Amino acid sequence: MAGSDIKQSLRKLDFPLCARDALYQIEKLCTRPGKQMELQIDLMSEFVFGEIERRRKRNVPAAIQELQLIEVQSDFFQSPGGIPAVRNALFLSLYPAGSPRYKILGNLVSLAITIHNKAVLNAAGIWMQQLGSTSQESVGLARHILNDYFVLTSKSVDRLQQLPILTPHFTANLLTAIGEVYKDKNPPTEVLRLIGEWINDNPSLLLTSLMDNPALPTGGIPMTPITPIAGLFRWCILSPVRTAAEGSTQNEDEQKLYSKIQHLLMDSVLRLKSSGSNKHAISAQHLAATTRALTLVLQSFSNIEPTSRDLAMERLAQAVSSAMSANCIYGNKQELLLLLQSLSYQHFLIEWTLQTYSTKAV
Repeated sequence: MAGSDIKQSLRKLDFPLCARDALYQIEKLCTRPGKQMELQIDLMSEFVFGEIERRRKRNVPAAIQELQLIEVQSDFFQSPGGIPAVRNALFLSLYPAGSPRYKILGNLVSLAITIHNKAVLNAAGIWMQQLGSTSQESVGLARHILNDYFVLTSKSVDRLQQLPILTPHFTANLLTAIGEVYKDKNPPTEVLRLIGEWINDNPSLLLTSLMDNPALPTGGIPMTPITPIAGLFRWCILSPVRTAAEGSTQNEDEQKLYSKIQHLLMDSVLRLKSSGSNKHAISAQHLAATTRALTLVLQSFSNIEPTSRDLAMERLAQAVSSAMSANCIYGNKQELLLLLQSLSYQHFLIEWTLQTYSTKAV
């Protein structure tokens, strides 16, 4: 069927039926030689998202249309008969980088979590990896999910607890993005507790994105995954000094949670030592950014207690030394070790790390 014929057929249908049928037409186009990408984009814009003026129904509230669209997409992605790689590619096309459709995406993924729609969540996990799980888009999706489950409907947070078992690839990328959400501040205790439970009950989650190959069409190039490890190390390292800089103290529960996560991270990293693989688990640049942040806090606030300062530097030394020992750190290691030098006189573990690994940072 020619593109004009497809459009003419869809224009006979009211929304949301036109959106449903458009998705199946786009899916067919994805499997054909040539794929007719321009036609796919036109069908998405006019019939799926109603972005063409004549397709907007002014007598139907926008919120109702959005809900109908989310239900149509949810049903489409979990319907039988589709090729996962094709539908994952379609998902990426529906929500390209820089798109204004992210509110719809956030609501679609939140619904998928609630009803355990694995197909949508798997596609969302690949979307996050392909755009970058620390990208603005992925972090925005993580914020949307956190707001839905920790703010708007806090009593439904238990829906998140089974995510690592339901869809580990999505959860791993979400965890990396959550690490960026709280890049510059300590996370709420409820979030901290959930993350601790996730990685305690599913230790392999921290490395899932390295081991799972996303289902993409032939010729699709998987983007390099980013593990949650560096972002979570940042939480643990900076939390004592951030709290002290604010003039407050961590309660016993928070102290235990950070300590637990730090040890789980180190255990996961050290397990890589014997595997001989996954040499790209941690970016030296990410640890360097954490080192800069710690140095800045220590220089900016004179009211930080020695115990908080020492705990932060101890955790930094543990993170760097475990990563160097396991040979799972990539990037500019020399820059990282150079940044550590300014802290080495303040803590013996940092000094030891420098002495032990300076000659190996090549």
